[in-house]
Amino acid sequence: MKNNHLMIKLDPQFQKELFTRIIKKYNGSINASRILKIPASSIRGYKNLYFNSIQEYILKKFKKIKITNELEISEKTISIFNKEELIKSSLSFGRQKRIENLKELKKKIPPLKAIIKLNYLDLDKWFKEYKNITNAGFRKIHINEKDSYFIIRYSNFTNKGYKNFSIKLPKRIFLNKEFSYFFGLWCGDRTGGKRFGIANKNKQIIDFTSKFLKKNYQKVEKILIIKQGLPEPRISYNKKYIINKSGKGWVLSTHSNNGILASFFYFLQNNLEEFLNSGYCSKDAFFAGLFDAEGNVSLYNKSFRWACMNKGLVNIYSKFLKEIGLFNKYDGHCIISYDIKKFYNKIFPCLKHLDKINKTKFLFNGGGSLPKEFKDVLNCINVNPKKTAKELSKTLKKTKVYSELKLLNDFGFILNKGYPYRFEITSKGLKSLGD
Repeated sequence: MKNNHLMIKLDPQFQKELFTRIIKKYNGSINASRILKIPASSIRGYKNLYFNSIQEYILKKFKKIKITNELEISEKTISIFNKEELIKSSLSFGRQKRIENLKELKKKIPPLKAIIKLNYLDLDKWFKEYKNITNAGFRKIHINEKDSYFIIRYSNFTNKGYKNFSIKLPKRIFLNKEFSYFFGLWCGDRTGGKRFGIANKNKQIIDFTSKFLKKNYQKVEKILIIKQGLPEPRISYNKKYIINKSGKGWVLSTHSNNGILASFFYFLQNNLEEFLNSGYCSKDAFFAGLFDAEGNVSLYNKSFRWACMNKGLVNIYSKFLKEIGLFNKYDGHCIISYDIKKFYNKIFPCLKHLDKINKTKFLFNGGGSLPKEFKDVLNCINVNPKKTAKELSKTLKKTKVYSELKLLNDFGFILNKGYPYRFEITSKGLKSLGD
């Protein structure tokens, strides 16, 4: 296989003379192309100096057919270089120039304080600078401005070929509790790539996300991502992706294909501490959204937990949760709060996830529907009265039931008597079994 990567730059007049000689010797560029095994158009290009360097193997053929010799080539050589290295160097230079250009364009993006107005986020102002970044590459966008949104059209390569896209970008997003909740939800459960939306399986969150996107001029798409072999959930979707990787089963991505709007929300997240400090983002609603995305109610140790492994975000979340009295510790995986009353008063009113709402009610005052694991224990006590915790554990085939028993007793579903405690169901407990 020929090594076409070594390039030789000759004195231009000598290069022109070489290709004039071979054209004359073989009565034209077409015949000469058969000898050199390169297109006739390339021969004419070399002769007319459209190319300023020649592959080494072509010059070897010139020597072989005695058009020139080693001494003549050596005397007329200006430089020798590797084609691949030149390409890499050019690409590296080009990348560096693009990076420097993007840095300069990013400096012109208005700061967060210029985007926040009295009751809305000014995407109009942000986009008029951000569009220069979008246009900096090979893709050019076309903008049609309406009263309350932009229509942005562009073309791009996809797996299915060259496609035309059209998206809408709102000029304003209103700052209210609905937005603050969505932003917290997005920070916890956002979709990836150029999709703007939420990946979750909870019906209330899916419905809320759809409404929020539509309210802000987005075309909603739903993609079911499901592990191979699992039965499909009873849920509507537009597309389905089957995955072979290990995971928890399935999730529904509810989103619009709008990378520009996603970029704006990343801009907000990059300025999260300033945004939460501004007073325009409801902290209660934000942390409720984050909790519905990444939180859980631990009935066993009476706590609320926000899962997060990003150290930068952990520091920001912890700071503001401390301010509203809902931070006790971070265990390396979750931010934990034990203040049930404060959580109930501040975060609970903004929650939408019904299971988390129900568990919070139960933890606060024994309200809501009895969680299944508690109902199992309660039913066991009803069928097997006056058993000890150890005996109940054995009957239920669970390692321990002490946490469930304590909460059931605290909220009047059962009574304990004697020592060791023996448990009996109350009228309240009997009623809950019938609900």
